[in-house]
Amino acid sequence: MDLEVGEIKDSHLELGLSDEQVIDLYRKMLLTRIVDDRTWALNRQGRAPFVVSSSGHEAAQVASAFALDPTIDWALPYYRDIGVALAWGFTPYDYFMTVFSRAADITSGGRQMPGHWSDRARNVFSHSSAIATQYPHAAGIAYALQMDKTGGVVAVYGGEGSTSEGDWHEMMNFAGVRRLPLIVIIENNQYAISVPEAEEVGGVIADRALGYGFQGALIDGNDALAVYGATKSAAERARAGEGPTLIEARTYRYYAHTSDDDDKLYRSREEVEQWRRRDPLILLKQYLIEARLLPDALEEEIQQELRARVADAVEQAEAEPYSDDATGNVYANPIIPSVAATEPEPEPDGEEVNMIQAVNMTLHEIMAAHPEAVVFGEDVADPKGGVFKATQGLTETFGAARSFNTPLSESLIVGAGIGLSAAGKMALAEVQFADYIHPAFDQIVSEVARVHYRTNGRWNVNMVIRTPYGGGINGGLYHSQSVEAFYTHVPGLKVVVPSTPADVKGLLWEAAEDPDPVLFLEPKKLYRLGRGPYPNDRYRIPLGKAAIRRPGRDVTLIAYGAMAFFTLEAAALLEIDGVDAEVIDLRSLKPLDWPTIEASVRKTNRVLIIHEDNEFMGFGAEVAAQIADRTFESLDAPVRRYASPDVPTFPFATVLEEKIRPNVEGIIERAKDLVEY
Repeated sequence: MDLEVGEIKDSHLELGLSDEQVIDLYRKMLLTRIVDDRTWALNRQGRAPFVVSSSGHEAAQVASAFALDPTIDWALPYYRDIGVALAWGFTPYDYFMTVFSRAADITSGGRQMPGHWSDRARNVFSHSSAIATQYPHAAGIAYALQMDKTGGVVAVYGGEGSTSEGDWHEMMNFAGVRRLPLIVIIENNQYAISVPEAEEVGGVIADRALGYGFQGALIDGNDALAVYGATKSAAERARAGEGPTLIEARTYRYYAHTSDDDDKLYRSREEVEQWRRRDPLILLKQYLIEARLLPDALEEEIQQELRARVADAVEQAEAEPYSDDATGNVYANPIIPSVAATEPEPEPDGEEVNMIQAVNMTLHEIMAAHPEAVVFGEDVADPKGGVFKATQGLTETFGAARSFNTPLSESLIVGAGIGLSAAGKMALAEVQFADYIHPAFDQIVSEVARVHYRTNGRWNVNMVIRTPYGGGINGGLYHSQSVEAFYTHVPGLKVVVPSTPADVKGLLWEAAEDPDPVLFLEPKKLYRLGRGPYPNDRYRIPLGKAAIRRPGRDVTLIAYGAMAFFTLEAAALLEIDGVDAEVIDLRSLKPLDWPTIEASVRKTNRVLIIHEDNEFMGFGAEVAAQIADRTFESLDAPVRRYASPDVPTFPFATVLEEKIRPNVEGIIERAKDLVEY
């Protein structure tokens, strides 16, 4: 694109902007520059610890937001988007509260870095520092708006560097497939920190839209009216049901990437000055002067007004107190188990089914009771209804909009679920096998689990991620993995594992109605092996409540999932040999029912923990550590674990899997050793 000084070619009147509106556009762009310059000054004074600069991006940011309607539309700005935020309705005071990290900062309460915009009242969803994770969120919100026929559109922002990330491409594909009311605005400032465009972007970003089946536009991102016109046209197409648009706005940042960057190391002063001759503020100011809309007196009045406003915002924000709460709002619904289970639960009345039937029946119940519930994932829609038939009949019963297939994109599945939840849906996602959840790790750990904490309780993620896990079905290395240890380590996430049809109903209902995200691990070995009553009527199992499957005096056997099933079988055989084993089925790994564990350990004085996952750093290690730490004086033997050895997971050949996977005989042998210790 030509870097020579140019001029604005469009007429504001032809674009539907009044004289007052185009002056207001200039005012907001100027406010953005003044705010940014003041932040740099505060940084040099040691008063603002970190700056993410927006200077040079004002036209791309302000003019695009100016073309949208914050009363029905959504915006997902990225961390450089001061102009988007100010044009959307945030105030300089709001911004400086993030700079000074004060308690009343509406975006995060001082928990996030400056510029991580968030406000439920303004339809601005929380953004993190992770690059490109916002794109699937935007797709999920857009899907919800499309479902509800609100007429709203979603604008999601990012730099050109973010278009190299997989999340961007997964979002683009889904947006094209579903014709979402989505505008993707890429502010191409030609550097991903220090990496120049020639080394990070193949071809023209705007051209990529065609590969995903929708329109792309390459525009001069320093021409405010060109940006406004392109965004307005994109919004009109989206509202008319014509699908998404990709806008590549070529621009330039005048300062370093952040206050921790030295841009002199990778670009010349001559290059910067060349781009300063196309300063978006100068271009729009010149246009207004030539249109006789900005006399010197008005320009001076605007300058004084905005500088006074910014100075006042700095003074007010800097005087605000810091928060003293670093641990609150990890969960929307914190659960701390307090009452121990000491006896088995009575078996509920109901038809005998297997576990996969129970999953399907429960999903039908939840969908019928909650019109906002949506089920989505790979192969979940009818006629397939899931590879295990867990979702069979949902599409036929509740419609294609509420039970739908996604592309083979695990990060998109989870990320879109976050967006769906943000827009008021109950997101019931399925990842086809736990082995394939790993591409979504960033979305789960950096986004799903942290939203409530990082917004200081202003957003929550009402989402269940269902996935079959574990071995025992000749699944081999990539259909047998146990992943619970990864995710129980993550604050903000709840993790449950049913082992009976009644557990499925009780826990899945509870998970769906819990305001926090829940990873629902389904032991696929038990899908058809695990049979029992499907409870009649309303039935709930509180998260954080373990079950005593069998009371005993001699040794406590702690298990979950498929191992709970086989541990109960082992306990029956141990009784024949005179060993009275108590079996605890944890069911809920996080929150963990410590009172039930403690009561059992203090009764039996011996503990064996059984799980399928690798023993080293497996979930049992945490349980063992807590037992050793909190009940040491009650132990008459070492806390022992029985789990898989340090191999990737179960081999395909049955004879090899049986050498590795914990079994009934191994449980019996180790329990006897403990009793005889």
